[in-house]
Parts: sequence; C-alpha cells; structure tokens
Amino acid sequence: MSMKADDNQLPFADVIGASVNDMRNSLGQVLYKLTGISEELDTQESKLGLQVVEYEVTRMQNVMNQLHGLYLIETDSLTIQMQEVYVFELIDDILAGMNGLLANKKVEVELRGEDICWYLDPYLMTNVLNIAILNAVRYTNDKICITLVHSEKGLSISIDDNGQGYPDVVLERFNNVKAGMSIEEVSSQNIGWLFCEKIASLHKNQGNAGETILDNESVISGGRLQVLLP
Repeated sequence: MSMKADDNQLPFADVIGASVNDMRNSLGQVLYKLTGISEELDTQESKLGLQVVEYEVTRMQNVMNQLHGLYLIETDSLTIQMQEVYVFELIDDILAGMNGLLANKKVEVELRGEDICWYLDPYLMTNVLNIAILNAVRYTNDKICITLVHSEKGLSISIDDNGQGYPDVVLERFNNVKAGMSIEEVSSQNIGWLFCEKIASLHKNQGNAGETILDNESVISGGRLQVLLP
C-alpha cells in the first residue's frame, strides 16, 4: 500500500533538522568515549589508527553542527545569546577538547595577544572557532598560531597555519560563498565556510556586521582564516 503526502505529514526540512540534531548528539558521545579509549592504548599503530577515527568523528560532528545551525538560520529560529566572554578562555576550552587530536598529529598551538573580553554568543562562536581550528589542523605542517587583536573596527581572531597555503581555486570558492553566489560544488568545506560567515554576520554593533576572511597572509607562512567581530 502506498502512502500519499498530506497536510498532516511533517515538513521534510523539520525532519532533517531534528535528525541532524540527534546525530550530532550521538557523535558527541562517540567522541567522548574515544578520548577515554585513547588513554588506554599502548602501541603506536593503535594510537595512529585511533587518531584517524577521532579526526573524522570530530569533523563529522562539526558538519552536523553546521547543518543544524544553517537549518535554524534558514527557518529564522536561531536564538542569539550575546554575553561578555573572555575569548582566550573560550579558545582554551576548545583546545582542551582537541588535546588528543593535536598531540597525535604533533601540532603545536601558540596563542598571541592579550585575553580580550568581547560581546558575543559563546556557543555559536565555539562552533565557528572549532571549524577554523580543525581546518588549520588539516592544512598545517606542525604549527597553528591563534592571534587576538583589538582595533577601532572591532575584534580580529586569526587562525594561522604553517602549511603550503590555500590554492587559488580554494580562495575563489570561499569568496564566492561569502558573496552569496550559488555553490557549484557542495562540500563539507564550503558548508563550513558558509556557516562561519553566517554566524559572524549575525554579530552586529552600531550598524556593522561581522565577517570572515580567508587568505594566505599567515604570520607563520601558510594559510589564515580571520573572524572579524564589530
């Protein structure tokens, strides 16, 4: 017997939104368990294997967070909860959750600048910085530098890596996403950039909106993703 669509059925977008939320919660539990398991492994081969799994689970958790956030933005149901936050404290919490991944990949993270208290949504910015740092982990050779700068224009959070830099085609895709152009090649990377730009732009002050910038102007000779908040 076939089923016909009717007005009582759940909207497909709502079903996807609820499913994504459920999946991201499950991935969070898996990542928590993996962190505990990594401490019990005693062979290098096992640790390297778990490193790959942990990286992929973290990446998928970020994708789920992005999809859920974009769904909430699309349905005009995203709640922004602005509050004063010490940004380095926020970043320290994020890095603490990546300790195993950073150690296994032998990536050093340096924080530059003074801790700055800023008015932002800590939950949403945690997701944005998670994406930015994980992106740097993917492209770096062995070092990431996170810099805070306060100027008349607002707060700049720069995540730099010492990799080979972004190819021109990647920079072009980023700028197309930022400009609101149609995305010809849908990927988790493009979705992540779109999410970061959307969340940054929701942070407004005196008529100015936040934004993101991707370039190869890294202070440690690689790629850089900047988050600018007014």
